[in-house]
Amino acid sequence: MFDSLKSLGAIASLAKKKDAIAEAVQRVQNNLDQRTINVASPDKAVAIVTNAKLKVLSVTLDPAMLSRAGTDAATREKLQGLIAGAMNAAQARAADILKDEILREANDLGIGDLVAQSPELQKLMGRK
Repeated sequence: MFDSLKSLGAIASLAKKKDAIAEAVQRVQNNLDQRTINVASPDKAVAIVTNAKLKVLSVTLDPAMLSRAGTDAATREKLQGLIAGAMNAAQARAADILKDEILREANDLGIGDLVAQSPELQKLMGRK
């Protein structure tokens, strides 16, 4: 019963902060646009720069490897794997940045505990 009352209180608190929450969401969106993520493969043959919304800003490929990839299937497969790995690393960093931005704004609004317990954020953080 008390959990239900706590939930109702949290919902009422959110309703009162509707405008502040909308502003916080806009700040998060803007911050994600501005944050850059730089990822390189261990051998530096692939470098990718994205923003935290995963818009690819640049891709740099080692010219020698790129040249070999045109004629050598093994090099081509390695290059494809390096690109995929770099993008996966960028996605993981973007998820961390998003989580941090959301929690920072939620804490500023006084609803950090409520947001941290949300199933959606738990999924984003890799917890189920």
